[in-house]
Amino acid sequence: MGLPSRPTPTPLLLEPGYWRRRLDQMESAHRGLLILPRPDLSSPLVDVVEWRLRAHDGVRLWGLRAGSPFHPHANGAWIREVNSCDLPEICMDAVTDGCLDFVWQIPAGRKLEDRVLDVLRVWQVAVHYSGLSAEDVRLVAAIPGQETDEFMIASRLLDQGILDGKPDDGS
Repeated sequence: MGLPSRPTPTPLLLEPGYWRRRLDQMESAHRGLLILPRPDLSSPLVDVVEWRLRAHDGVRLWGLRAGSPFHPHANGAWIREVNSCDLPEICMDAVTDGCLDFVWQIPAGRKLEDRVLDVLRVWQVAVHYSGLSAEDVRLVAAIPGQETDEFMIASRLLDQGILDGKPDDGS
């Protein structure tokens, strides 16, 4: 039995004007990026750091970033999310392919609008922190072919260029 197909999202969910106001709020909020080494999770095959940053509404987001010491320049970056009841774990497939793996935990009880903005915030940090072009940073669903609503909306907004003209200043 096949999985039911996802209905086409309502155009209101993808309305750039709706999101631009929220992105302006996100850009005005201090990011407060903190990066902490995680030697307990690192090994000769993988370098891991924990990162923390503030969401648009001040909620603290956190996750892990892993990379291969054998790839001085990353081949790309994956952004993944886990539910609030799961701990982020490194995806060694991404790391062995030479990609950076950004995995973060969704705070409990977040509304869809906030989760979309959280994805865009993490995406901005991944682009800035990795030194990669925006096209090399991908949102990767936990279950292939079953992206979450926030990933689907964020992906379409990124495809529309919603963050063009909104450079990440790293603040």
